Amino acid sequence: MTDDRTMGIHRPELSAERGVAQYQRLASLLRHRIAKGEYPLGTQLPPITQLAADLGVAVVTVRQAYALLSKEGLIHSQRGIGTHVAALPASTGAIELAINDPFAAPQALAFDVLEIRRRARVPQELLGPGDRSDDDYVCVRKLHTYSGEPFCYAEIYVLTPVFESLPKNIAKERKLLAAVLDELGSRSKHVRQRMTVMPADFPLCDMLKIPFASPVAKMSRCLLDGKGSVLYAGVTWYRGDRYVSEVEIPASALKAVPAITEPQRRAATEGK
Repeated sequence: MTDDRTMGIHRPELSAERGVAQYQRLASLLRHRIAKGEYPLGTQLPPITQLAADLGVAVVTVRQAYALLSKEGLIHSQRGIGTHVAALPASTGAIELAINDPFAAPQALAFDVLEIRRRARVPQELLGPGDRSDDDYVCVRKLHTYSGEPFCYAEIYVLTPVFESLPKNIAKERKLLAAVLDELGSRSKHVRQRMTVMPADFPLCDMLKIPFASPVAKMSRCLLDGKGSVLYAGVTWYRGDRYVSEVEIPASALKAVPAITEPQRRAATEGK
């Protein structure tokens, strides 16, 4: 039988946090380990009373977490036999596609628009040396969900004439980057992208339903035209337990554009 040390569950991961029920955090932890193959099909999970004692939580917390995973079909409990992993999360492959492909639109993917603000300015952190921007952008704040679960929070800035050329309510229906690329065609010439890993603060934790200081992947993108004018800029934060980045690159590109896999450090003078 798998004990809590083998499962890698420790009490600090389930400490009290605002906005997320304790049983939901436990279910999220178990779901993540099942999705990543750390608990293969057929693996037996600890009995409810044992896991509750190991974690120092109420029996009802473990019972609710198991009930949630059982409802999703991931685990199955049978008297006298125990609780075993019964299936893998069906959404794993699709959600990875939704993250990596801006044009992907799985059926379970949805967008919750939190705010649309006009006359906004692109934050300085998204701009590079020589980028040209003004005060005429539309800022869209939105939450991406998959099967009702939030996995990404985004703040997007689109040049106002470009935003107004897009279909009405497009922010509720598609990823804005895909919509902008479709609209601009050959006008967009260059994309700059940067990814960092950071701990989540309280507002981000509340939106993504994760414990305080959980790791999140922060992705910044800037779309420029041939003159260096910013057409689109955005920053998205992905839950660390949902983020997967995978790309295929022609071998010839590794020599021609080494920064694809080995990002180059900016010159010291660029920040001045």
